[in-house]
Amino acid sequence: MKINKKINIAIICLMLSIVSINAQTKSIITHLNIDNKKNGTFIKIFTTSSIDPKHITGWNADDGWFYITILGAIADSGRVVNSELKYPISQIQAVNTEESTQIALKVDKTIDKFEFYQSKSPPEILVSLRFPVNEIASILEQERENMGSAESFTIEEGQIATETEVAIPDQYKRIRAALYLSGASLTIAGAALQSNKSENLSLEIPAGLAIIAGTFIYDKYFHK
Repeated sequence: MKINKKINIAIICLMLSIVSINAQTKSIITHLNIDNKKNGTFIKIFTTSSIDPKHITGWNADDGWFYITILGAIADSGRVVNSELKYPISQIQAVNTEESTQIALKVDKTIDKFEFYQSKSPPEILVSLRFPVNEIASILEQERENMGSAESFTIEEGQIATETEVAIPDQYKRIRAALYLSGASLTIAGAALQSNKSENLSLEIPAGLAIIAGTFIYDKYFHK
């Protein structure tokens, strides 16, 4: 009886060792990152070691699910399924088997084309999902709605203003340019008229110079 118990313990230890060694040789998928671009959606699959591209396959089902099967890998299911979701990806599932892992993505848009890319350093798998052209715009619009209305955004390098403030500087610049143009036009016209006169200064010249000078002084010392 004691011998049988020792044999059973030895067998269990051997099996656990085999399982442990097998798990160590597999690449572990830690989590996903979803990013929307103008030409489609990109999913980064983070792994602990590089995976042979021949061991990565994918297919698109008619029910809206996109499946990725990776041979010789195991997924950290808890972290993978809880990766941050971004439209059009609405759900993530992960199933591990003895030889591979399968990641399923619920895609709320029709996939036109998909491609796989791989980075060895750091070890990542990049999945590119392409959509029909007429659907890409709606994806980006949905992302903007999910982000909400931002209070501020960059107008020029180093300059931040709220949305209600944007029209004011733009309008002021247009008025300033128009005043400079009017002043220059009057001055040039006055000079042309003056060249045909022998007496009296043309009124257009002082008027044009006054507009240019007034605009410059206001812009330099009073406008904020």
